[in-house]
Amino acid sequence: MDLERTARGVLAGMALVVIGMQVFIIQPGLVSVLIASGLDDSIVGYAASAEIFGIALSTIAAASIGTRLRWSWLAGVALALMAAANLASAVAPSGEAFLLLRLLAGLGAGIVISLGYAMVGAAPDPDRAFGHLIVAVLVYGALGIFGLPQAAALLGAGGIFGLLALMAAAGLALLPLVVQPAPAEAAGREGGAPRAGPYLLLGAVFLFFLGQGVVWAFLSLIGERMGIASQSVANGLTIAQLAGIPGAFAASLGQRIGHRRLIAIGTIGCVVPLAVMTMRLDAIGYGVGISIFNAAANLMTPLLVAIVAGIDRGGRLVQRAAALQMLGLAVGPALSTPLMGQGFGPILALSILLFLLCWLFSALDLRGARRRLSENH
Repeated sequence: MDLERTARGVLAGMALVVIGMQVFIIQPGLVSVLIASGLDDSIVGYAASAEIFGIALSTIAAASIGTRLRWSWLAGVALALMAAANLASAVAPSGEAFLLLRLLAGLGAGIVISLGYAMVGAAPDPDRAFGHLIVAVLVYGALGIFGLPQAAALLGAGGIFGLLALMAAAGLALLPLVVQPAPAEAAGREGGAPRAGPYLLLGAVFLFFLGQGVVWAFLSLIGERMGIASQSVANGLTIAQLAGIPGAFAASLGQRIGHRRLIAIGTIGCVVPLAVMTMRLDAIGYGVGISIFNAAANLMTPLLVAIVAGIDRGGRLVQRAAALQMLGLAVGPALSTPLMGQGFGPILALSILLFLLCWLFSALDLRGARRRLSENH
């Protein structure tokens, strides 16, 4: 596979990941919009979980399929399913139908994300490539969350889903750029990696995204229920998305600074702001807290996946990491929703515990991961 074709494939993979994760990226603002439109809190919470659970199921399926099916065909079917489910969500007649449609949208999105991750993982420098991917995600998130209140006021919740459908349909233009390794090439690349993969490191990926899923969808509501105006909350989340960009770039320094040190910094940056948010904050304190949290979370996200990609350049472990990422994000809101009646303290405490466990798992496995990385290179 020549370098120019690989570079085009990496860029296309980044775009596919952004499209596949389009709802999750703006989920805090979208949750507020849906509740303001009259949907019950629990329906919204379980809808968020259903969509990410659908993503998790299809990322697992995509990792199992490997290269046996043509990736451009899979991506086309998945993008069409996303577009159709989003359009139908705009006019869903009931809460149950809405939940089913969000599940279907998630099934399509998971395939898109899995293929995109595998394409990005083929880059010569995975640390840098995944850092750039998260920057792209953050720019989309900053623009999306900032514009959501105005878009909802102009178009309503149904119009938001129409825009999401349009974005998925636009992804069909990327199909000629989809690149996949030949089955023999992929099998050869995977030969150096353990068949079962590094269990503790993959476990750390799951725990991190479970912790993020527990709290992410409710960050907007946490701010509003502190008495902060909705637009101020949206502004704070927008700033937080931009604050995540330095964190994502810092992930590219993993080989220079050391993965272990960066993971420790990222864990502290995730835990401390959440602990502070158990107290009542003003708009400035809320904005600072979520900005630090988002910078740290967007350091951890590319860092963990890039370590996995460095172990196995064939893409299979990256697809497994993507599946565990989405599984964690799927289960997280479902764990949080029953706790909402007790306030946000238990939700924040649970997220903190999961981030600490992620650090423990990654610290235990990192020496072995670094050894496997050197052996592959």
